[in-house]
Amino acid sequence: MTQATSLTDFLGTTEAGRLTPVQRRLIVDQALLLLEQNYALLPFKVARYGINPLQRLRLLRQRLGRDGDPEREWQTHLEVLDVFNSLRDLHTRYTLPQPFNGVAVFLPFLLKEFAEDGRRRYLVSRRQADLPELDDQAFRFGVEVTHWNGVPIARAVDRFAERLPGANADARHARAVQMFTVRSLAFAAPPDEEWIDLCYLDAQQQSRQIRLRWSATPIESAVSPPAGTPLGVDVEAAQLARLRAALFAPDALAGLAATADPAAVPVVPELTTVFEARRVTVGGRTIGHLRVRTFMPTASGIVGFVREFARLLTALPPDGLVLDVRGNGGGAVVAAELCLQALSARPVEPEPAQFAATALNLRLCRTNESLRPWLRSMEQSLESGAPYSAGLPFTEREWFEAVPQSYFGPVVLLTDARCYSATDIFAAGFQDNALGRVLGTDGNTGAGGGNVWQLGDLIGALAGQADVPFQPLPLGAGLSLVIRRVLRVGANAGTPLEDYGVVPDEVHHSTRRDILHDDADLMVAAVELLEKSPARRFDVTLSEAEGSITAVFAVLGVERADFEVDGRPRYSADLGGNPGPVEVVDCGGAGLVRVRGFDAGEVVALRTFVRRGDTLQPLETLAD
Repeated sequence: MTQATSLTDFLGTTEAGRLTPVQRRLIVDQALLLLEQNYALLPFKVARYGINPLQRLRLLRQRLGRDGDPEREWQTHLEVLDVFNSLRDLHTRYTLPQPFNGVAVFLPFLLKEFAEDGRRRYLVSRRQADLPELDDQAFRFGVEVTHWNGVPIARAVDRFAERLPGANADARHARAVQMFTVRSLAFAAPPDEEWIDLCYLDAQQQSRQIRLRWSATPIESAVSPPAGTPLGVDVEAAQLARLRAALFAPDALAGLAATADPAAVPVVPELTTVFEARRVTVGGRTIGHLRVRTFMPTASGIVGFVREFARLLTALPPDGLVLDVRGNGGGAVVAAELCLQALSARPVEPEPAQFAATALNLRLCRTNESLRPWLRSMEQSLESGAPYSAGLPFTEREWFEAVPQSYFGPVVLLTDARCYSATDIFAAGFQDNALGRVLGTDGNTGAGGGNVWQLGDLIGALAGQADVPFQPLPLGAGLSLVIRRVLRVGANAGTPLEDYGVVPDEVHHSTRRDILHDDADLMVAAVELLEKSPARRFDVTLSEAEGSITAVFAVLGVERADFEVDGRPRYSADLGGNPGPVEVVDCGGAGLVRVRGFDAGEVVALRTFVRRGDTLQPLETLAD
């Protein structure tokens, strides 16, 4: 990473007033076009927040001056930013032009929040090493910050949260904590202050003060999957997460931290920044803890991502799993939904997505093969005056069928208000498909229920056609939006995911001990939830002889097994006391065998076997 410089030096060398009046009008015109003709959530946001972003943009265009005054240029940027922030949608953003869109600013430490005595309090969770301004060794991990430039720290965080987009109060607050000391200049103006004065309590609970200066550093673009992959991601959070890792946890970024932990389960090198798997012993019970930091695939794509997720499930203890998606800003929607299938014996019902019914969205559906499934309903919606197309899923049914169940024990999902987009879809699918209980460290997820497109995606979608209304913006400025909104299924069928998010079954507010001792109290709360679900195992071994299949079982919490051979039900066996072996006759040469386990009449486990050569072997995740 390029060497950081002070914020003062960066601003002193930054050119202003480089956009002509024509270029500024282009930004406003394109923003108006996208919100009016493509944005899937406009009526919802206008009604929910009492705003009128289209009129604000029209008035801004009318007011635009004809000179290159730098002050007026910044007024344009700030007004467009405020219009987009009023939508409270982290997918739908205006990105500032160069040089701001490639720069982040930071202070040399990170904050973590916990609750104590009914108050929000803040500790230093990480700090940079070997900085002259941090020669004060009292300012280190675990000290409590009390004031920020003379303002009580809790009030300073709340004030910062008021200026941020976010679909609910929990999301805005969590984002404020996350970005309090590391911020992107692509989506907001630089900090007003060049330095900050912090008051904190040292290890002896003595009050101390330290002055720290903002630094500026280049920031890498988020990694993108192949074209055509439906994305649901908080781009700003993804960029800042990688920067925070580079500044404060370079070993973790290099995949070195987990290898030093004897309880860690090795992750394939390509995905060490995506997954973290370990065994955890809590109160005499050993469980698995699987952290998923992003749903953005790497070089091996969605197939490699889902395969590794499933492999890690099989490597973790079978008596309970804590599946941790806290802070996960999303990624590929299909990757997220296919991972759900590895936790279920029943077919996962994916979350459907809808377009706003507009003439321009209809044109996109007519000209893009991947959008054709929505075409007929788009035509009908425009004819009938319906506001939305039909809701159709991103993930195909046959893809789910290629993902076998990989974990059979009870699962608890850990969420927080930084879970966003594809992770919101994952959490909603987990809850809607009744895969386990949800434990949140906040009262909601980030509530980002949509498929995000960039202006460049819209330009590419109509490439080669006449009268394309989309145009690239000057100096790398950008626009993004929700092109399709997501609805929930199951007991929540038809509810929009945007703004409402996923409310956990139970909430655990982080404690001081969680921060200082690796989520110790949180894991206790998770195990208490795991103990409310029945323990379950379903091990099945098949062999063949003389036209029959013989099954040997080792099960827990499963009463009955039903055999389906090449799509036909063939045999049902009671499994009280794990009897066996069980023989299924007259099915020699079967190509596909499914063995379903039942408890109290419900399907709770599934083992699938396919013929490879002369033997039946367990189905591999996305083998083809």
